[in-house]
Amino acid sequence: MSVSKALRRGLALSGLLAAGLVVPAGAGAAPAHAACVTRPAANTAAIPGTAAVSRATAAAVQRDLRQREQTHPAHKSKAPFTVGVVWNVFYDQATGEGNLSDAALQRQIDVVNQAFSPVGLSFRTYQVYRYGVSHAVLHGVAEGNQNEAYLKQTHKYNQQYLNLFTARPDDSRGWATFPWDYASRPGYDGVVLNSDTMPGGTRPDYDEGKTAVNLIGHWTGLWSTYQGGCSGEGDYVADTPAEASPAVGCPTGRDTCPAAGTDPIHNYMDDSTDHCRVQFTHGQLQRVIGTLAQYRGINL
Repeated sequence: MSVSKALRRGLALSGLLAAGLVVPAGAGAAPAHAACVTRPAANTAAIPGTAAVSRATAAAVQRDLRQREQTHPAHKSKAPFTVGVVWNVFYDQATGEGNLSDAALQRQIDVVNQAFSPVGLSFRTYQVYRYGVSHAVLHGVAEGNQNEAYLKQTHKYNQQYLNLFTARPDDSRGWATFPWDYASRPGYDGVVLNSDTMPGGTRPDYDEGKTAVNLIGHWTGLWSTYQGGCSGEGDYVADTPAEASPAVGCPTGRDTCPAAGTDPIHNYMDDSTDHCRVQFTHGQLQRVIGTLAQYRGINL
């Protein structure tokens, strides 16, 4: 079969095992894939993701982490870990829209690695799969609809691999699952990323790759800085000031809650524009260490 035919059929593999990659145990062969879906989008039952987190879920996760802290005291030495990234690139089979080059994928990886490097966590392309789909699927995928279900059929391997699904959803920059969701729905684990937000993309103010950092932050166990608003435990990170709602733009001095501190508009887990988001806090990185160990078996 020619390469062009393989691409049209959505079966092309262009990535190979990267040298030096830490390969999680239990990695299996990639599953066979269903034929391309061309039906229009339709809503289905909601799935675990980044849209909402109940207080009960937040409290349960916090109990898990506190119990782990008691049974596994923190240690000073770091053990770096490299997560294998499985790219599932979806593109318009008629026009080629969204068919990202390997260089474009690497530019996104570079942005993510810069953000997570302080904690010893890095990401490296493990495999790249490309799938041609209809324009309706590429632009009509949404969290919880049948088009997402089709994309997620291409999910591969276990909870220590990051499956990144790129598409062009008209109404979203992307969404992610949390690490504690894996046990109940492993085939949905990962990040759906609007490729317009990747470095050099066309999404105004969100074209530097910070959306992927934010969504992978969720995949590692972080909540948005505005989680819970001004009340309760918020995002369960002590050094991120409470925030009533997502920031828009880069509003220096914004202060939406009576508690101490201005809104963390420069934090990757806020919704500010890409040039504005430049940091994780120490507390967030410590939470990443805990949640990855608890739910993904990744020890940093």
